[in-house]
Amino acid sequence: TQSVEYLTSLPFDGYAIGGSLGKNSEELINLLEWMMPMFDEGHRKNRPRHLLGIADEESIVNAVPHGIDTFDSCYPTRLARHGTLLTRNGSIHIKSGEKYSKAYGEPIDSECTCSTCQHYDRAYLWHLYKAKEPLFMQLASIHNIHYMNDMMAQQRKDILDGKI
Repeated sequence: TQSVEYLTSLPFDGYAIGGSLGKNSEELINLLEWMMPMFDEGHRKNRPRHLLGIADEESIVNAVPHGIDTFDSCYPTRLARHGTLLTRNGSIHIKSGEKYSKAYGEPIDSECTCSTCQHYDRAYLWHLYKAKEPLFMQLASIHNIHYMNDMMAQQRKDILDGKI
């Protein structure tokens, strides 16, 4: 409480929260439930709140209703570098199955409008991954970042529509 009082008394444009909060997602949410009401008082209410280094899907969906405005993380690109692609139907672990080698004409995510999904299929991405081509990491990162941007756009829409 003293830390929030002191830091919010300084002339910052917004507030960065975190690094690592709690041992797991549940503890993170418990800490946000306790802490975020302090940011709804007085001049603090109209300043952005940024959660540092935490931006996995579950944390975002759980943190936005508590008043977190922005996030940053290596999460989508780290997953991409290690062969995981984010989709609206769950993650695809391209490295874990040859089934993707025969997925001709099938994009990573049929609803995605990113350049990777518009121009490359799962079979080609599986080939790039298996061949250890650096292009895989670039295309997968483009897709995962686009996916996360779409997810945040939906969060903003839900806030404006009064769902959050």
